[in-house]
Amino acid sequence: MVSAIQSFTQDGGLLPAAHIVDKYEAEDVAAHPLFVRLRANPVDLRAIWFLVANTHAGISPHFVRWLAHTIARIDDRRIASLMARQLNDELGNGDCKNIHSILLDRFVTGLDAWRPRDARGDLVRPGTLLGARSSALFEDADPYVAVGALIVAEIFAKKMDRCLGDEIRRQNAISEDVLTWLTIHEVLEVDHAEDSGSLAALVAPRGPSLMSTWRGAIAQWDALLEFLDGVDALYLTRDTR
Repeated sequence: MVSAIQSFTQDGGLLPAAHIVDKYEAEDVAAHPLFVRLRANPVDLRAIWFLVANTHAGISPHFVRWLAHTIARIDDRRIASLMARQLNDELGNGDCKNIHSILLDRFVTGLDAWRPRDARGDLVRPGTLLGARSSALFEDADPYVAVGALIVAEIFAKKMDRCLGDEIRRQNAISEDVLTWLTIHEVLEVDHAEDSGSLAALVAPRGPSLMSTWRGAIAQWDALLEFLDGVDALYLTRDTR
């Protein structure tokens, strides 16, 4: 991790957090082998089930807690304010029917017809591992690690939701009601990714908080790519046809 952080230095000092946004906005999630394979073949809702079910396992049980825990500990109320807005979105803006974890439950349930029935083992292991790795970052003793993790998580989510949406729109077997979570996130994650720039601008341009922000960002992005690797490998090794 130290060597990875050192690659983002200039004139002996660590680059400001705005460079985190620049670096990861430039990453092409659509070029991941999972999405390349999906685009090259007829739409496969079994693969979509693996992706959505693992996203559900990795994010839904934790995300509200991650945000709330960080808001309670961060020393900059401007950062807390931005994160609180995202927390409010996650909790449905006061309408419990629109709590995002409930909408994602509906999405997974709507894909149940394409869930492999005879596969053995843990079909959501990549999601479980992502949840554990992300929890360690959001619960780090230094809350700026969580700030870095959130900055890149929202950038990644915007890109992944776009890939998922492109696949979903190639079929008409799933109702719009089932797709509410995705429909909302395709819009909100653009806003949240823009918030990543605002969060980065609030991190001090030098010192321990900047180092921690970079540490959280690098570790979270690695965890997210390993999540996609895990979903891809799990899907490919299952006899789902």
